[in-house]
Amino acid sequence: MKSRILFLLSCWLWLGCLLILAGCIDLAAALPPTPSPFPTIPRLPTVTPITPEPVRTSVIIVLGPSATPPPTVNLLRGRVRVEANVRRGPGTSFQVITVLPANTEVVLEGQRANWYMVRLSDGQSGWMSATVLEVAPDVAALVPVVAP
Repeated sequence: MKSRILFLLSCWLWLGCLLILAGCIDLAAALPPTPSPFPTIPRLPTVTPITPEPVRTSVIIVLGPSATPPPTVNLLRGRVRVEANVRRGPGTSFQVITVLPANTEVVLEGQRANWYMVRLSDGQSGWMSATVLEVAPDVAALVPVVAP
């Protein structure tokens, strides 16, 4: 009986030593890596946003029906590059008023979204695309932005 107790005690002692040693070993590090059930996506490079250029703003002057525009000493002028349409508004969806031949001089009354409001020699006003007009850069800077 005594030998049996000694045997059980020694088994418990060995078992305790094994458990202590097993706690010191990182079993997860000894195992091969397990693949993730979720795909890994590589990190994308960051993009630096482009800072927009400042927008040129102007004051819009709306003249009433009885108001007359102030007299202008130096009229802002442009020249038609190619035969081109004069339209009722700033866009190709507006009705064509007339067609001007190349080298016709027009008075620039306003601008909006790459279109110029022009006054013709007969006093009629309309809109022409900036692509069909020759306008000096210093003159273009003086043309006010207007509503159609």
